[in-house]
Amino acid sequence: MPQNRSTDIKLRSEEVQEILSQVPHWMIRWGNIVIFIILSLMLILSWFVRYPDIVTTEISITTQTPPEKLIARTSGRIEKILVSDRSKVKKDTPLAVIENTASYPDVFLLKSITDTLKINPDFKFPFEKLNALQLGDISSVFALFEKDYANYELNKDLQPYSVENNAQRYEAIQLKERLGLLEQQASIAQTELQLKKKELERYKKLFDNGVIALQEWETKNIDYLQNEKNIKSLNSQISQLHSSLNELNRSSKTTKINETKDQIIFFRNMAQSYNQLRKAIADWDLAYVLRSSIPGEVSYLQIWKENQTINVGENVFTVIPESSTQYIGKVKARTVNAGKLKPNQDVNIRLLNYPDREFGIVKGKVKSISLTPDKDGLLLIDVSLPKGLNTSYHKKITFQQEMGGTADIITEDLRLLERLLYQFRDLFRR
Repeated sequence: MPQNRSTDIKLRSEEVQEILSQVPHWMIRWGNIVIFIILSLMLILSWFVRYPDIVTTEISITTQTPPEKLIARTSGRIEKILVSDRSKVKKDTPLAVIENTASYPDVFLLKSITDTLKINPDFKFPFEKLNALQLGDISSVFALFEKDYANYELNKDLQPYSVENNAQRYEAIQLKERLGLLEQQASIAQTELQLKKKELERYKKLFDNGVIALQEWETKNIDYLQNEKNIKSLNSQISQLHSSLNELNRSSKTTKINETKDQIIFFRNMAQSYNQLRKAIADWDLAYVLRSSIPGEVSYLQIWKENQTINVGENVFTVIPESSTQYIGKVKARTVNAGKLKPNQDVNIRLLNYPDREFGIVKGKVKSISLTPDKDGLLLIDVSLPKGLNTSYHKKITFQQEMGGTADIITEDLRLLERLLYQFRDLFRR
């Protein structure tokens, strides 16, 4: 048997005989164990290595109050520039005026008055402060307000119904005095009639007993009837006076109603024309005045000097709001994978002006997500910056309005092993 083994070895090449004649290397003897250990370490390492699921999109960093871009609403020449470049302005500060038919100082003066006066029963308009105004398109509206205001003031000062009211009050007093006198006369006449009745009854007994003549009895009877007639006449006069008083009272109320109605009409007309005047001033201001609605710093864009012509829709000024530590990121994300986006998710921001390899990244969190996409099919997302513009390299970024960059929204903080398992799960499903 050994002889046969030696014969088999001789039949192979010298290289094979060299390998078979030596003891195997340790790598060959322990290779499977080494491979298993390496695979185990890779699995363990893949558990600790993070491989998050992200949605990448563009982002713009701004403040809670974004910059205001003032756009020309009317074509024309710049009549007056009221501020210089890089100057600080307050809210509602006029920056420039486009040429028009009105004198802007006159309109500004009128606007300053109408902005402070409110319509109330004690409303007073200071026409004495306004002399020979050049208001252009506002002139007709101002003239209407001036006429309605004059009617209202004349009605309030002259009180045209006061004469009629005084006459009605005086007539009511006279009627009441006459009524009182007539009622007194009627009372006296009634007492006298009672006495006449008793006297007539006595004369009737005398006439029945034949003591007096028929003529004397008839005279007393006529005298009684005449007194009764006088009482009825007095009562009729009293009734007429009551009717006159009622009619006078009705007329007084009608006069009062007409007076109140005229006061309301004059006040309403004046109030309507005043509101139309304020609207006309606001329309003029909107068309010809470039005015800041926020406090901040003015930056010239398409304007350099007076008498320069600008067109509708041109950006003329930008008002940069005052410095604020409350920064916010504005993101427009596509609807692809948008179902993964949720509030409070972490966001890694890489600014274009500050390379992340040198300055690091800015950390943020998803603050809010719009419920519906915009006209371009993009979701609007607000990203808060809890640490401001401090980067991951502990560097402070100098803020500039509308700094652009890319935002990586971490939708799910996965491990590398979990991603591998997801891949296998997809394979098995297929």
